[in-house]
Amino acid sequence: YPSVLRHLLLTSAHLCPLFPSSTGSQAEPQFVFVNLLMNWSSAQTYCRNNFIDLATVKSDTDNQNVQSQVPSTYHPWIGLFRDPNFHWSDGTGVVFTSWDSVMNPLGSMTVICGVTSSARSGNWKFLPCETKLPFVCYGPPGECFSFFLLLRGVF
Repeated sequence: YPSVLRHLLLTSAHLCPLFPSSTGSQAEPQFVFVNLLMNWSSAQTYCRNNFIDLATVKSDTDNQNVQSQVPSTYHPWIGLFRDPNFHWSDGTGVVFTSWDSVMNPLGSMTVICGVTSSARSGNWKFLPCETKLPFVCYGPPGECFSFFLLLRGVF
């Protein structure tokens, strides 16, 4: 391999949720946990390029389905943000909520982004949007996703 190629490996992946998170109706999207560390806007771009968008949680059932994808020690991004009002990444308003009882930095920060935690019963809190975390995307019901990953390393 030329020296440049020794540091890059392009590989394909086929991703299906660990546990199917929907019955297959259009009202119930598939949620997929992505264990790549990105800030909120990069995670949003990744989800839009490879799925549909960051997770939009419209009900307790959606919230439970998201949690079924998230390992218990993780606090991944979901599509929730405040700028200055609460919205989902896909542009819909926030109707269902699952706020955590921990202190949220709502005060002086105008733009903040939402994370969820299965260890905290799927409750949400806010963090600075530049924090690098894994994230949850959603896609069409019953879909598996194929995509390419660019892995960097020394071989």
